[in-house]
Amino acid sequence: MPLHQPKLDNPEDLYVIKKYQEEIDWLKNPCYEPGLMNLLNEFKGKAQRELLSELLKEMKHQTIAEKIQNISFLVDTLESLKLTASDTLIVATAKKSESDGSNAWLYFFKFYLAQHREWNERSLQPTIESSIETLTKSPKNYKNIIIFDDFIGTGKTITTKVREFEDKLKEKNLKLPNIHIFSLAGMKFGVSHAEKKLDLNITCPTQIEKGISDKYTCPNEVKNKKALMVSMESMLKSKYSHDAFTGQYSLGYEGSEALFQVQFTNCPNNVFPIFWMQPRKKGKFRNTLFYRL
Repeated sequence: MPLHQPKLDNPEDLYVIKKYQEEIDWLKNPCYEPGLMNLLNEFKGKAQRELLSELLKEMKHQTIAEKIQNISFLVDTLESLKLTASDTLIVATAKKSESDGSNAWLYFFKFYLAQHREWNERSLQPTIESSIETLTKSPKNYKNIIIFDDFIGTGKTITTKVREFEDKLKEKNLKLPNIHIFSLAGMKFGVSHAEKKLDLNITCPTQIEKGISDKYTCPNEVKNKKALMVSMESMLKSKYSHDAFTGQYSLGYEGSEALFQVQFTNCPNNVFPIFWMQPRKKGKFRNTLFYRL
């Protein structure tokens, strides 16, 4: 239960919550009720409620167990590419001393790799920096590098990290290994962007389309839905005196329009900010459906 338990402004909205929970299975979990109650308190207009309902129904929601199944898929892909423990490193995109999703999810590779005797913990590198150190010590041992991230948003971050990795190897006069990119999930447009920029294929089992732009076929409907969402964000900006609801986070980071969440984990900033953004000012607490540090 959150520190501040909200109350519904309109008791009739209890029936709305029940309706949402009947239509959207993952909303039945009690952890989402405070955030849902707050969304109904914030958005009372008919058009706002309709858009809210549509987006919640389109949300790609995964449990941790479902997310781990994607790791099984990635390990199967690794085997199909005939990558072996003797010449392959799996590298998380995390920076040194950084709490990062790629590092956290890398841990779950152990369960699947342990079923194949040749793999060991040295095959898993928690940071880009640690992989550079390993390659410097044993430059001839590793012909293949899997650069792993848990979520690809706009595609710009993974592109930058791969290029930084390549540049650091070049600085040390090390031969570039074959690079493969694995991600558990990502925005379809972001994955495509990174593939084109890097001229590499990306293995990403869960790809998310934009929640408004890719859902509606009528250009006017897309325009109107996005305008409505922007007005909802602006309302929250005024209510909480929090400029971050708009600007680069409007419609999700750089307009990503993401509808994706893994239960009990940090929400990607590519998701529409109405679902996760919290003001950090004293006296401006906001219950959210999802959470992000």
